[in-house]
Amino acid sequence: MTIATAAVLEPIGDARIVLESVEVQASLTGLYSNVAVSQSYKNLEDVNIEAVYTFPLPLDAVLLELVLELNGKRLRGMVQPKTEAEDRYEDAIDEGDSAILLQQLEPGVFTLNVGNILPNEQAVVRFRYAQLHRWQGDSLRFYLPTTIAPRYGDPLASGMAPHQAPEYALSAEHGFSLVVRIEGALATADFDCPSHPVAVSTSDGIREISLLGGSDLLDRDFVLVVKEPAESAVEGLWALDDKEYVALASFHPQFSEDVPESPRCVKLVVDCSGSMGGDSIAQAKVALREIISLLKPNDYFNLITFGSTFNLLFSEPVIANKDNVRVAAHFVEQIDATMGGTEIGAALTAAYLCGKIVSLSADLLLITDGEVWNHEQIVKDALKSGHRIFSVGVGSAVSEAFVRRIAEATSGACELVSPRENMSERIVRHFQRIDQPKAKSVHIEWPSESIRQIPGEVETLYAGDTLHVFGWLPELPVGKVRLVMTFEDGRTVTQEARFSSERKDEDSGALLTDMPRVAAHARLTVLDSKEAAELAERYQLVTKYTSCVLVFNRDEDQKSGEVPALRKVPQVLAAGWGGMGSVDRCDMSLAAHAVSHSVMPEDLKMAQPDMDYLDIPSFLHRQMPTDFDQLVLSLNARYPDTIATKLDIATIAELMVLGLDHDVADALSDLVSTGGAERDIVIVFLAILAGSKHGKGLSRHVKRLIRMADKGGASDVVLSDAIRQVINDE
Repeated sequence: MTIATAAVLEPIGDARIVLESVEVQASLTGLYSNVAVSQSYKNLEDVNIEAVYTFPLPLDAVLLELVLELNGKRLRGMVQPKTEAEDRYEDAIDEGDSAILLQQLEPGVFTLNVGNILPNEQAVVRFRYAQLHRWQGDSLRFYLPTTIAPRYGDPLASGMAPHQAPEYALSAEHGFSLVVRIEGALATADFDCPSHPVAVSTSDGIREISLLGGSDLLDRDFVLVVKEPAESAVEGLWALDDKEYVALASFHPQFSEDVPESPRCVKLVVDCSGSMGGDSIAQAKVALREIISLLKPNDYFNLITFGSTFNLLFSEPVIANKDNVRVAAHFVEQIDATMGGTEIGAALTAAYLCGKIVSLSADLLLITDGEVWNHEQIVKDALKSGHRIFSVGVGSAVSEAFVRRIAEATSGACELVSPRENMSERIVRHFQRIDQPKAKSVHIEWPSESIRQIPGEVETLYAGDTLHVFGWLPELPVGKVRLVMTFEDGRTVTQEARFSSERKDEDSGALLTDMPRVAAHARLTVLDSKEAAELAERYQLVTKYTSCVLVFNRDEDQKSGEVPALRKVPQVLAAGWGGMGSVDRCDMSLAAHAVSHSVMPEDLKMAQPDMDYLDIPSFLHRQMPTDFDQLVLSLNARYPDTIATKLDIATIAELMVLGLDHDVADALSDLVSTGGAERDIVIVFLAILAGSKHGKGLSRHVKRLIRMADKGGASDVVLSDAIRQVINDE
């Protein structure tokens, strides 16, 4: 069984084990983690295959290295411009060699292609990423996302190719092992692991945390919450970056002055779509109860719930008197995840337009799992709305990209809360942020004048939240770096970090080696696309502009002569998703998985009209094909990437059976009547179609078959020009 893009289950045929294991080794030192992931792929079939795995990483993960181990050899990948990397990968597959391609599809989502694994071969792919963490209050949250929960909308519209779009299988039980080594001052700190049962050991001042029993399912984010030690100093770090010095100052400001309580206007927007069923909607209701209890009598508020449609509790924000609070409390108890799809854009627009209170800031608190594709426009609209958005991402596999980006874009803040974490703490922290006075100016004083700084201007800063600032200096940073905040009432608050001219590399871990690349990654957001692509290639960073590729050149007798059969690695359904079971970390037995298969509705099918509570996107509804769409659909169906290895179409009549328009068929027949070979005309037609706007829907597998069959035929200029006129690809 599989879930097609959203919450739709359908058979996918004979399930094959491709991804054997995932091993994670992480090191956490201060606010920096270095994470090494090993994925082992095994071909147990008698045909060569291509494994494709789309997987999540933390939003601010900086990918630094890709290595392939195959047949006793170890190869390291190279980052190239995206199109060049794709071409190199496809050329290797065409030549019968093996290759690896690692691409970023969107922030926090990556696809790994492992091409041409021969029968009985095992390929081990290792990659490494770095991440800077932040204190939120007195807590640091290290987390590892493990699965992509089903999302509402069309992944293809967001730029994904069909082979990259996630699929889901109830039978998927991919496991992983994980070890986190905590070094330095954090090794003695208190911690909590709300997501998984863990084993803990300490040796030579290093605390090691591993999954109890050694492994678990890839069905929920691994979350480790570390409490700030009593003695926590703010330190500055530096590294040599070519002829400059790059410095990192990580501030953790505290505003100790009393802040007078003032009224606020808070709009509460709550996701009640089908994907929120179970743990997520339960968390949302806990949050709403907590919010209502925190409202002061002079506050204004409104409550909006949404799914396929939205409901406003009040037509405009109302005063938080006893009667209105009582109405809201009763409303909260009635909500459930039964409102259909995640049409979050319309709900947010309604919240923006339901009114503001003069002299009060417009603040919106959004509670959602964030499981939507194509959220770029939603974020842009939020920025234009004039509202600060404080998001709370709930569930065992939150879409971090959406909930964090919409908050940061609007000068708000984001909190992620997995099941069994303290929701009350997160809500209280958000309300404290809302109440904080806005700094009139924030600037950084470096030991010497900086060449550049990222972020260039600090527009939003909340007490208790870490601010990372990179500075590039012409000389060795020695002494202090100061954060200076001036508030509208004239108060000035400062915090200092100290650089040392002497450093011990063994005490600072890999950060000193990686820092120039991590800092370069931070610069990408302020550069245009051309500059960003050049910088990413220079520092060998996997981004939306660049991909990492490597080629394993095989001996002639080892080369594959056929197009590999595609084997997509299905996602494990997120624990507690859509009400299908519940996350329970108290049961220490690894056999007690979070998803209870017995509660899965047996009639969960795409065309069932009574499944409105599911997050089923509109694009899955049947639509009539247009232009070349029918031909494209038929070609994809005729040559499935799981079995077909050769293009065997030779006549125009065959194309007509597959849906070719009669007028186009007549035009191709005219070319045959002038002396052209029919099969050559058919193949060249398909090759040009595949590269045109009409052929965008062709699967990558069909395009490969066409390319292998063409063998340069499309280079016939006269024939190609004639066929382009037939296709009319303007």
